[in-house]
Amino acid sequence: MDVQTILSQELTTLQADIITRHEAAGQVASGKAKASFEIKSTDQNGQLLGVGYSGTLERGRKPGKTPTDFVDILKKWIIAKGLTFKDEKDLTRWANAIKWKIIKEGTKLYRSGQSEDIFTTPIDQFNQRISVRISAFYEQEIINEIFNK
Repeated sequence: MDVQTILSQELTTLQADIITRHEAAGQVASGKAKASFEIKSTDQNGQLLGVGYSGTLERGRKPGKTPTDFVDILKKWIIAKGLTFKDEKDLTRWANAIKWKIIKEGTKLYRSGQSEDIFTTPIDQFNQRISVRISAFYEQEIINEIFNK
């Protein structure tokens, strides 16, 4: 086993841990955020990437400006959540109400002042595991060098 294999395995575990916590928090609607988590690794470097708004999964979204297509985004989210309305006009009205609530007050998670532990614990555990595994790998490499000369 080499460092790249260890890194790849640990990034895969990190990705799975984050997705499991995201699902357990009841945050999955369309699955777009969940599907966006992607591992990129080369030689001895690696990253777990996600959509730009991933951070809001843990702490929510503070009040302020929204993207220009935010109503359309909210409509897709509403539909993915399985909510139904009598017509498109009601759906749009509801999406607009959510948009203005978020613009003025932020998301419910943000307003509550709480957070969902989506990233913090998995990243801490990843750091601990990878530190132990890579240290053990290099320790074994040094021992092999000494005794194989």
